[in-house]
Amino acid sequence: MSNKNNRLLAIGGLVSLLLTLGLIYARDNGTLGQWLAMNSKVPVFQPLNLLSGSDETERESGYYIFKDEQGKTIHMTALPVFVGDEYIADDNKHYRVEKIEGDVVKLKYIGQEKLAYNPAWDEPMSLPAQAGGGKKPLIAIYHSHSDESYVPTDGRSSIYGNGGIYKVGKAYAAAMKQIGLNVVQSLRKHDPHDANAYHRSRRTATELLKLNPVALVDVHRDAVPPDVYQAKINGKNVTQIKLVVGRRNPRKGENLTFAKNIKAYLDKHRPGLVEGIFIAKGNYNQDLSPRAILIEVGSHTNSRIQAQEGVKLFADAVPRVVGVSTTTGPGAAPPGAAAPDKSLSLSDENRGSWTGAFLAIVLVIAAGIGFLLLATGSGAATWDRLRNFASRELASALGLKKKENKGGEKRE
Repeated sequence: MSNKNNRLLAIGGLVSLLLTLGLIYARDNGTLGQWLAMNSKVPVFQPLNLLSGSDETERESGYYIFKDEQGKTIHMTALPVFVGDEYIADDNKHYRVEKIEGDVVKLKYIGQEKLAYNPAWDEPMSLPAQAGGGKKPLIAIYHSHSDESYVPTDGRSSIYGNGGIYKVGKAYAAAMKQIGLNVVQSLRKHDPHDANAYHRSRRTATELLKLNPVALVDVHRDAVPPDVYQAKINGKNVTQIKLVVGRRNPRKGENLTFAKNIKAYLDKHRPGLVEGIFIAKGNYNQDLSPRAILIEVGSHTNSRIQAQEGVKLFADAVPRVVGVSTTTGPGAAPPGAAAPDKSLSLSDENRGSWTGAFLAIVLVIAAGIGFLLLATGSGAATWDRLRNFASRELASALGLKKKENKGGEKRE
C-alpha cells in the first residue's frame, strides 16, 4: 500500500477518533446538544440521543417485575431497565439491578436509604413576590409522551396528541395555583411515542427554562397492573407517584437529591403517596436543570380521576423542598432554609452551552493539525505552514496585503 493511502487511512482514523470522543463528551455532559437546542430554530441534532435514545424507549407490551434476593416482588414498571439501575422503594430500601432474565429483574439490596428532613419545610406557607423579581415562584410542566392515557376513564391507553395525561397535568397545575404559585403547562405535542420523543420534548424543556422556573416537571404514567399504583391516602382513592431520575446525566446527583427531598417531605405528610424512586439509565433531558424530575402518575390501567387526585396531593411538595415558598418576612427565606436556587437561570445554562461550542472548535482545530502533521511528515513543517497561514490571514484582515497600483507596481 502506498504512503499516500497510508496517510489517508491514518487521517480517517484520526477524524473518527476525534468525532467519537466528541460524541462521548456530549453524551456525558449534554452541553453541545443543549447549546444547539437553545439557539437553533429547527429540530436539532442531539448526540445524546444517538448514544442513549434506546435507554429511554419503553416496551411496546408487557412490563418488568423487580424481585429481591428472596424472590419477593418489589416493583413493576414498563420503563426500560438495565443492569446498574437502582430503585428506592416506598419503605426506603435501596436496591441495585444485578441481572435481567426476560421480564424478571433481579435486585440486590444495598442498604436502607436515610432521607434527610429539613424542618424549614414545615414553616407556614406564604407566597410574597420573590425578592427582587416582583413575581411569584414559577414551576414548569410538560409532557414528553403526549399520547399517554388511562383506559378506565379515557377508553384507550394512547390517544395521539391528546392523551389524558394533559388533564392530569392540568390538575397538578391547578392545585399549585391554589397555593399561590405561578405555573406554566406546555401543551405541545411530542408524538409519536417513540425513541425520539425526548429529543422532540427537549426543545420544549429548553424554552420553558427561559422563563426561569424553580423546577421542571415532566408528567407521565406507567403501564403496569392497577394495583402497583393503587392507594388510599387521606381517605381518598388515588394513584401513587413514582419519581424517575436519569443516571446518564451530569446532574444526576442534584436531580437525585431533589427527588429524595420530595420523597422525604411526602413520606412525613402523606405517607404512601410516593411509590418509589427509580434511578434509570436514561437522561430524560434532566441534564438541562438540577431541579428536573420525571413523575409517573399511576398506570394506564388506573382511573385518570384517581391519578388527578393523587397528583393534587403531590402539589405542595416541590415548592416546599425548593425553599421559595416559605417565608418569615417579606421576601425572606426561613431560618436554616437554603436560599432560592438560581441555577435555572439562562446564564448558567449558557456557560455549559459555550463549553459545548468550544469543544466543537477544538475538535475542528485538532483535526486540521492532525491532517497537516500527516501531510508534511514533521512538526517543524506543520508549524511553518500554520505560521505562514496565520500571517497571510492577519495581513489580509489588517489590509496589509500587497496590491497592484494603476501603474502595475506592487505597493504595501
